[in-house]
Amino acid sequence: MGKGGEEQVENVRSDYYQTATTVIASFFLKKIVKEESSVRFTKNTVDLDLKTSDAPPKRFKKVVELYGPIDVEKSSFKIMGTKLELTLAKLDGQAWPVLRADEKRTGEIFQVGRAGLV
Repeated sequence: MGKGGEEQVENVRSDYYQTATTVIASFFLKKIVKEESSVRFTKNTVDLDLKTSDAPPKRFKKVVELYGPIDVEKSSFKIMGTKLELTLAKLDGQAWPVLRADEKRTGEIFQVGRAGLV
């Protein structure tokens, strides 16, 4: 238990997909209380402090080191019933092989755009 009877959550399931200009990331945590949670963007990180309405409340605090730089002004988030969804605006338009800088790369190659004719 954390302070005030909160249960600290170390990790939540996350996934993401991307377009040429954005990365859409989801962090799965139910019953997030918007008024008591915060999401802050920097060029290379997202600072999450999420609190739920569970009894006792759960709290997920994490600084997520992103794979690539983002445009803070154009990035946004939505809190939904089952998750937090981030829309990260890529600063350089590069494909991200992973969401977080500390993740192991899978070796998959992402192609954005049309393949040339052979």
